[in-house]
Amino acid sequence: MASVTSSSGISTTLGSYSGITSDDIESLLAADSVNKTRAQNKITTITAQKTAWSDISTRLTNFLTKVEALQKVDAYQTKKVTTSNSSITSIAGTTDAPEGTYDLKVNQLASATKVTGSKVADSSTTALNISGQLTLTSAEVDDKGQAISATIAITSENTLKEVAAKINEQTKTTSIAASIVDNRLILTNSKMGDKTFLVDGDAVEGLGIGATATTTQGQPALFELDGLAISRDSNSVTDVIDGVTLTLAKKSDEHVTLSLTNDTAKIVDAVQGLVDQYNSLMSFIGEKLAVGDPSSEDNTTGALVGDSALTRLQAQLRNLITIPSVSGSTLTPNKLGISNVDNEGTLGLNTTKLKEAIAADPAAVKSFFYGSTKTTAADGTSSTTESGYTLALKELANSYVVNTSTNKGVIATKSATYDSTIKDLNKQIERFDDILAMKKERYVTMFTKLDTVMMEAESQLSYLTSQFSTTSSS
Repeated sequence: MASVTSSSGISTTLGSYSGITSDDIESLLAADSVNKTRAQNKITTITAQKTAWSDISTRLTNFLTKVEALQKVDAYQTKKVTTSNSSITSIAGTTDAPEGTYDLKVNQLASATKVTGSKVADSSTTALNISGQLTLTSAEVDDKGQAISATIAITSENTLKEVAAKINEQTKTTSIAASIVDNRLILTNSKMGDKTFLVDGDAVEGLGIGATATTTQGQPALFELDGLAISRDSNSVTDVIDGVTLTLAKKSDEHVTLSLTNDTAKIVDAVQGLVDQYNSLMSFIGEKLAVGDPSSEDNTTGALVGDSALTRLQAQLRNLITIPSVSGSTLTPNKLGISNVDNEGTLGLNTTKLKEAIAADPAAVKSFFYGSTKTTAADGTSSTTESGYTLALKELANSYVVNTSTNKGVIATKSATYDSTIKDLNKQIERFDDILAMKKERYVTMFTKLDTVMMEAESQLSYLTSQFSTTSSS
C-alpha cells in the first residue's frame, strides 16, 4: 500500500480500509490537547499582565522623577537677576533672598598674599641637592590664638615638583598652596585679604623663597553698596544681604545697578510636571483595571482587571495627591491650586493660586513640598528628618519600583512570580507535547494495524469468492 506523508506526519493512505484518516487522528489529538491549550492561553494572559506591569513601572518611575524634582533645592532657589554691567559685578539669590534693586561700585578687588621665589633649577624634575627644613607659619590661628604652622623636611634627592607636593599636603593646615612657574616656587595664601604668612627654615634660601623672593601683599575687596563702604576678604560676597551672593569681577568707577526678583517659572513648571505625570499614570492604571461592559458578548477587559496590588496603588495615589493636610505646614494642595477637576479624578493645577502662594511666602511653599532637618546628637552621630507633601508620594512610588539585590518592590516581586509561573507552564507544555507525541504514535500504529488486518481480510475474502466462483462453474 503506497504511503504519502501529510504535514502532520501521518500517512495520507491511513484509513484506506478502516476509514480512520489522519484528520480523524488529529481530531482525537485535539481533544487530548485541551490542557496544553489552556497552559498556552495562561502564558499569553500572564505575559500580557507582566507587560502591563512593566509599562506601569515606567510611568511610575517617571512620576517619581517629577516628585523628586520638587525635593531639589534648585527648584526653589531661583531668582531673576539683572545687572547693568556683568563684567564688573553680578548678583545671585536663593529662595530666601529678598527682592530688591541695588547700586554697587567696586573700588578694589580682593587678592591673596603671594611669595614668588627665584629660579633655582633648570627643570622641576631635577634633584635640588638641598637638605634641611622648611617652616610655613599661617596667617590663621588655632583655638588658643596661636599661629598655625607646619615644618616640612627637605632632602637632597627632592625635586622642585616634590617640594611643591609636600607643601600642598599641608595646605589644609597652613592655608598655603604651592605652584611652579618657570622653575620658580610660588607660595600663595589660599585665603584672600591682607594676610601675612611666614616662610622660615634652613632650606628657604636654597629653594629661592628667602631673601631673593618677592612678596605681593594680599588686599581685601572694597566696594560701595547703596553708598555704604564695605570691605570683605573675598570677591564672592555672601554675608552682606541674606540669601544674596555678590560676585565682584573688576575694579571700576562705574556704578552698577543690580536687581533680584522672584522667578516662579521653575517651581510652577515642576508642579505642573507632577500633575501631568500623575494624570498620565492614573489614566493608564484605569485602562489596565477596566472591566469593560460585562453585558457585552465580546467584552474586552484590562490586562490587570481585579489585580489587588494595582487597585491598592490607585487608591493610595488618589488619597495622597489631594491629602487634606501636611504635617508641619498650614498649606494644603488645594491652597496651592492642586485639586481634582472632574468626577474621574483628573488632577488640575490653578497656576494663579500657586504663584500667589509663592509670592506671599516662598519658604512656606518650599517646606510644604519638602523639608529636611539635620540634627547632631551628643555622641557626634547625625540624622536627617524629612517632611513634606512629596515624602509619602516618593515612598509609595519607591515601594513599587525599587529593584535592588536586597530590596525588591511590588513590581519586581510580581515580575519574578510571573517568570516562575511561565517557566512551570512551559514545562507542563513540554510534558503535554511528549504525551501527545506518544498518543499520536499509538493511534497511528493502532489504525495502521487495523488497515492492514482489513486489507488482509479483504484479500482473503476476494480469494474465497474467487474459489467459490470457480467451484460453481465446474
